Amino acid sequence: MKRARLPDPELLVDGEPVRCRLSYQWAGALQLTLCSVCPDLGVELHSSYLGHPDAEVSTIATVRLRPGVRPEVTSELRDAATLPVREARRRCLLDHLAELRDLVAEASEGEVSIEFADEAAELVDVG
Repeated sequence: MKRARLPDPELLVDGEPVRCRLSYQWAGALQLTLCSVCPDLGVELHSSYLGHPDAEVSTIATVRLRPGVRPEVTSELRDAATLPVREARRRCLLDHLAELRDLVAEASEGEVSIEFADEAAELVDVG
C-alpha cells in the first residue's frame, strides 16, 4: 500500500480555521482509504472504500475518533452506481469529507465548512 498526502482541506469551525491533514492510500484499483486528522480538535476519520464495477454495491468501513467518546467503527453498503470506487474515486473523497464535516460538528458543536483543492480530487482519481 502506498500512502500519500493530499492538499489539506480548508476546514472552518464557526468561521475560524482549524488544521486538518488529509492523506490517502490504496491497495489496487478496487480499494481506497482516506484519512483525515484534525490535531487541534483531537478528531480523526479513517474511511475505506471497496468496490468493483460489476458489483451492485460498494462497501465503506469507517473509524471515527474524537475526545471523550469511544472509537466508533461502522460499515455500510452503498449502491455501486452512486459510489463507484474504481471509476470515480473523487466521489469517495466527497463522501469522506461530508462525514468529516459531521464528525467535526459533533466534536466542536460549531458550524463547520470544508473546502478542498481540485488537485485533491484529481490526485485521488489518478490513484
